[in-house]
Amino acid sequence: MHKLLLVMLFLFIGCDDDAQGPIENNDGSLIIVSLQDSDSVAIVGNNLDVEVQIPIVLMDMMGMGEAPHDVAVDNTHGYWFTSAMMGGSIGMYSIETNELISSFTIGHMPALLTLDEINKLIYVSRGMNEFNTGNIIYELSYANNILTEVEQWNVEFDYAHGIEFDEISGNVYVISKTNDYIAKINPNEPQIPFSNPMIVSMDNTYNNNHTIAVNRLRPIEITTKYPYMFITCSAGEWSSEDQYEEIPGQIQMWHMEDMNLLASLEFSTYSRPWHIEASKIEDKVFITLAGGNEDQNSESGVICIEYSESDNQVTMSKSWETTSSDYGTMHGITIHSDCHGNYYVYTTGRTDGNIYKFDASTGEQIAITNLVSSGSVRTGGIDSYSPPCDTCCD
Repeated sequence: MHKLLLVMLFLFIGCDDDAQGPIENNDGSLIIVSLQDSDSVAIVGNNLDVEVQIPIVLMDMMGMGEAPHDVAVDNTHGYWFTSAMMGGSIGMYSIETNELISSFTIGHMPALLTLDEINKLIYVSRGMNEFNTGNIIYELSYANNILTEVEQWNVEFDYAHGIEFDEISGNVYVISKTNDYIAKINPNEPQIPFSNPMIVSMDNTYNNNHTIAVNRLRPIEITTKYPYMFITCSAGEWSSEDQYEEIPGQIQMWHMEDMNLLASLEFSTYSRPWHIEASKIEDKVFITLAGGNEDQNSESGVICIEYSESDNQVTMSKSWETTSSDYGTMHGITIHSDCHGNYYVYTTGRTDGNIYKFDASTGEQIAITNLVSSGSVRTGGIDSYSPPCDTCCD
């Protein structure tokens, strides 16, 4: 009888919104982080408790391990994906069990991922090395729990790295890390060179030839919120023949339909803006700043940028910025809203192996957890899973 009363009391308290103690992770929210040099992926609760590390074993093509680089989560169907950069494959896993469901071998250096959850499609960019120029974007289907190839999109320029699927337009946007070019792919239309994908120079003054690796703006990643796309440019020192410039790190805001540059916001020369994610509920984007050893005043961190449009004029301004010399080269970033209405930013430290949690409104650092303490690239890609929010006390 006493045991029954204790069980009933526990269940009553467990569903009491006023109960004391941590409740942030009761809804089953997860943060998923690639541990590149450890050949594994960490599954972390949204209060940064480490739940499990999943070894990534797909196909070690180069004999250098798998090196999982990026992570993407399908919240609609309950899957997570990772790109094994050195292993050459894409892995598809169950959110519920973390079991490998399917894999697909692309070949050399699959890099960043973006999902079309409605149609169960995943788009993959690649790195560039002596074996490939990185000009192909892979379109894979994961319908029926099997990864299969749909199309290889040739964007014409080298090192197509940053990639984003926009649900409203239905297009995929791609940027070159070396050539300062953008491509717009319409997956629902036939592939026609230079028409679909359509390609646009990010700066005609310095490069109107898509085959030239100008390495001036050095765009890293792209995110969208219709009708805008936002691109981080790491920039820095640049020279060409008798020219030398220190190009500020910056974020560029483009219109995704007419592919015109609307506004730019510059940071310091060695700020090195890296990964970026747009808020779905506010007119804000969040960016990791890798910082640079060249300038001791350029610390690593995370920054929030607000944007607005009035009288056909677009503006961007800094909402908050949190930097520290203690941060180890901020890299991946994701935004997460849990079932209690909380809104957070999570980032990864590329060289310190940490995952960080920030208040999305103020930039205050809330928590930090070390996931791995060895390797030159310790933590990389990051994404979050949000379960249905009507599951309490069924």
